[in-house]
Parts: sequence; C-alpha cells; structure tokens
Amino acid sequence: MSLTHYFLDIAYTFNTCINCFPSPSLHINNRSYKIQRLLGEGGFSYVYLVQASNDEYFALKKIRCPSGSDNLPQAMREIDSYKIFNDEHIINMIDSNIVQERDGSKTVYILLPYFRRGNLQDTINANLVNHTRYDEREALQLFLEIAQGVRVMHKHKVDPGSGVTTRRAGKNALDMERESQPLMDDDPAVTPSASSSNLIMSGDGILPYSHRDLKPANIMLSQTGVPVLMDLGSCTRSRIEVSSRQQALELQDYAAEHCTISYRAPELFDVKTNSVLDEGVDIWSLGCTYFALLYCSSPFELQSSESGASLSLAIVNGRFRFPDAQYSERTKDIIRACLTVDPKNRPDIDRVIQMIHGALQQF
Repeated sequence: MSLTHYFLDIAYTFNTCINCFPSPSLHINNRSYKIQRLLGEGGFSYVYLVQASNDEYFALKKIRCPSGSDNLPQAMREIDSYKIFNDEHIINMIDSNIVQERDGSKTVYILLPYFRRGNLQDTINANLVNHTRYDEREALQLFLEIAQGVRVMHKHKVDPGSGVTTRRAGKNALDMERESQPLMDDDPAVTPSASSSNLIMSGDGILPYSHRDLKPANIMLSQTGVPVLMDLGSCTRSRIEVSSRQQALELQDYAAEHCTISYRAPELFDVKTNSVLDEGVDIWSLGCTYFALLYCSSPFELQSSESGASLSLAIVNGRFRFPDAQYSERTKDIIRACLTVDPKNRPDIDRVIQMIHGALQQF
C-alpha cells in the first residue's frame, strides 16, 4: 500500500483499532505494543499508532496477505528495502514479523518510527488553508535535504566486504535482487514477471535504486525538521532495460498501480520497448514535489484544474505554468530542468543538488 495518509489525523476511535486485533495489544518478536489508534489505511494495509512498554510511540504497518495474492512478495520487498539504506533522510525499520493465520493467509507487521510532525503534505495543506507559503531560502534548504536523501538511493554502493553477491536480473522485470536473505525462503519476492529483463549496473560498484513514488505525503518531518523519505514499497533497482512489449506493458501497469499519477514521470505512462527506465523517474517526481512545496499543488494538477485538460495528457506533454513571479528564476529553472519530458535530457541527482546550491548562493 501507499502510505499517503500515513499520519493524517483521521477520526477513527480506539474501538476501530481493536476490531482488527484480538486484543488492544500485540507482540512483535517478544516485545509488547499497545494499540492506540488507526492512523491510516488503504487496500490490504493499515497503519496504527502503538505504544511500547517504555511509553515510546511507533507506527505499525499491518499488511494482510491472503493466500494466492502478491501482497506477501510485495511486503517482503518493502522489508528488504528498509535494510538497504542507512541515512537520516531515509526511514529506518525498527522491527518486522510475519504471522501465519489460521485461514492460511499471512499478516506482515512492520514497525517504523512515529513522526509527530507528520509529513510534508500536511505542511502544504496547512499553508493552503492559512494562505501562507514557504520562504524561498527555507524551501531550497528543505528541498536540498530531500534531494540528498534521493542521492543516497541513486548512488547506493555495496561494501565489497559485505559478502553481497551481485547478480543479473532474470525473469522479473522489477526484481530488486535482494541484498539480504529472504525472510521466508518458501515465498520469494516476485513482482511482475516478464520474458526477459536486464538491470544495468555501473562498473564502479554503484547499484542505483529508485524510490518511484516520491511525493510530499511520502516525506516525513522529524522533530528537528529533517525530511525523511518513507514508504519504500515501490523502491526498486533502477536502470531497467525494457526488451519486449510484454515487459513494457507489465512495467506500465505496475507504475499505474504503485506510482501516484500526479507525480509520475511521463515515460511510465507509455513504457517503450528497447528503452531504459532509470533514476530519471525520481528526478521528475522531485520537480513536482518542489513545485508543490512552493505552490501548494503539483504542477499538473494545477494545470488540469485550471484548463480542464486531462491530467495524464498534461503530464505526457509536460504542460504546466508557474502561478506567479514570487520565486526567483533560479528556483524555477530547477523545476523546469526536473520536468523535462525526455528523460535523457533530465539532470541527474548530482546536477540537481548543484543547481540547488547555486540558487542558495543568491541569498
């Protein structure tokens, strides 16, 4: 599930929570947690606020995995994603557990930090309601930290002494080539199958990943205001060679299901055979996110609402406009560069960070 509503203050009562559990508490790997309230839900997943025995609060993601569904492989991939990165700008997993239910299904629990300040979308919504905006320098500083988190994913490097074995992709178009042992050997993580696919890896040991669902609702704010990328359910190895029409359609369908439309890169709407999907999908989403940070709406939602045009058509054609001249051209140039329709002409994350530094120098 997407954690779009991860920490929205929804009016669910305590009784709503206990309907999903035999009791208002549960154990994860011998540690007890008391369920406080439901924070959000979607599809087969729920997120709860829970309290540990030491009174510390956490967010608990519960994923129901009926027999025969692909929920379990997806949940396993998400768990593995949390283990890959170690950076303050990317959320860390505290614990996880898989429970075999009596009906043959499985339930996956993922324990995550609880961010009292909520996510960036909450701040954007507050700005919209209060008719306020980010100061440009403050927005640039925040965007710089978000970009630094993305850079950790795009420039991921495996420690030669880690014992990790790199292998080429085989049948799975979105296979992450797990960097940790599967939690359940009898349930390998498989996402849409394709007749063939290759993951292109650089010769310097960098094995890039893409988040693939970057948006303000997936960026939490720590108590000190540090942006933290979350919801790694869509995170996957980057640089996928699309070698067949079947594979292109599977990747396109996967993106339609897992990548939020208003922040989705145009190349994911019509995946081309003999193309490469790479980190550029995140660069596009970064541009949309920075626009939303400044103008309280994604650029193409704003364009669609003003013109009545199709949202997907506006994205594919890269049609958007800046509402006013309140922000500098340097800031707008960053957004224009990120929202280049042809992914080959988009800047990489290092160039984006360089542009942000350049814009900050004017203050």
